[in-house]
Amino acid sequence: MVDFHSHVLFEVDDGSENLEMSMKMIEQSITEGVKILALTPHHIKGLFEEALTDLDSYNEKFQFLQNHYRERIELVQSAELMINEELIDDLDSGLTFGYGNSKTILVEYNLLDAPTYAEGLFYKLKLAGYQVILAHPERNRALRHDPELLYHLNDLGVLFQLNAGSLLGQFGDKVTHFAKELIKVNLIHAIGSDGHNDQTRDMRIKHAYDTVKELNPKLFDNIMENGPKLIHGEKVTVLPYTPWTSLVKTKKMKKKKKGILQILGF
Repeated sequence: MVDFHSHVLFEVDDGSENLEMSMKMIEQSITEGVKILALTPHHIKGLFEEALTDLDSYNEKFQFLQNHYRERIELVQSAELMINEELIDDLDSGLTFGYGNSKTILVEYNLLDAPTYAEGLFYKLKLAGYQVILAHPERNRALRHDPELLYHLNDLGVLFQLNAGSLLGQFGDKVTHFAKELIKVNLIHAIGSDGHNDQTRDMRIKHAYDTVKELNPKLFDNIMENGPKLIHGEKVTVLPYTPWTSLVKTKKMKKKKKGILQILGF
């Protein structure tokens, strides 16, 4: 199993508070059966910038953890990049980077909105050779209200990373339901714990892989095959998406309602 998203690196964001906690979190990952673990501290301009603006500190902390766990789990350097209109410039200048310094990058939206400039930005990133993975789309309110936005993004080559905690109800029933719908229509391509500590938002992830296998066995096989390639910056082939069942039902209901109103003369 591959964990694409964690806040294991200590003292850089709202994740691990110290080295001891980081080590407990990594031990949890090993117990879960994770073979490759990405360390993806936040990079949010004006809020969490320390991880990437002080690269010497980042590299020193990462190197210590990597040396300590080298024989038991593979650790991969990366970051969770808050979307912004200067993202390409930040990447080109080396201010931000992808998994293992590859062109595969983890990008997040805030939890409320889907930026209007996102599709244009992702298209430019694609032309520049980047593979965008959008972090936890199931947690974004705008995407839950309009799943078609995800289809547009996937048509641009954007892939989607599911949070394991979303399937445990950590973020509410609506998020859990939406996450399962994404699995059913092949709109999940990577899984991450998004672990922030060793207690409440921990490193549990095996249940998420198990849920994908239960709901969509073909998708599970695809994710398992693609995981090591994707996190190492290689190109992968994903399953084509299928129609959004609840969206189709909603459209039919709207047409039916409209027909009744027309009959009544409204």
